[in-house]
Amino acid sequence: MTGVGAALNLGAIARGDSVMVVGCGAVGLSAVQGARLAGASVIIAVDLDPAKLALARRLGATHGINASSDDAVAAGKRETCGRGVDVVIESAGSAAAFRTTTGAVRPGGQVIWLGKIDVNKDVAFRWGSLMQEKRIRRVSYGNARPRRDFPLLARAYLDGSLMLDELISRRITLDEINDGFGALKRGEAIRSVITFD
Repeated sequence: MTGVGAALNLGAIARGDSVMVVGCGAVGLSAVQGARLAGASVIIAVDLDPAKLALARRLGATHGINASSDDAVAAGKRETCGRGVDVVIESAGSAAAFRTTTGAVRPGGQVIWLGKIDVNKDVAFRWGSLMQEKRIRRVSYGNARPRRDFPLLARAYLDGSLMLDELISRRITLDEINDGFGALKRGEAIRSVITFD
């Protein structure tokens, strides 16, 4: 709900828009799909993990940018003829990711922050990156309206337009739950699903 909702409920993404998603865990990959469902024509996925970027492309990203070797802000401008992307959705939860968002979005564009960091930690921005009527919004749970949104998500999954099975990295037993959390923390899994016999 958080990722898809950020794109569909908050992003005001119109057909043909350009979108950048920074962070391709489960939330970011869901935001990639939300951007695809909204009709974005350019969807730039940004992450440090090549496997997550490959999955993002399978889910609808048109470009994958490895932030450890490529400048995401420059890539966003390159793919939009120098303008910057219409909407940036951040789901990485790091100071560097937050800074990337304000540099990558176009004048008058929208930034949606989903990720979280320690509430006592400072995040610094170049003042000029906050200019030009950019709109920044911090949001949780994709601005969900459950009565409307959950049936929409269920229908999208059932008709095949929302790919959730692809987000399951492994199936585990209840006894393996701590291993599942460990794999998630180490970035080795998108989602682990507990199965009961």
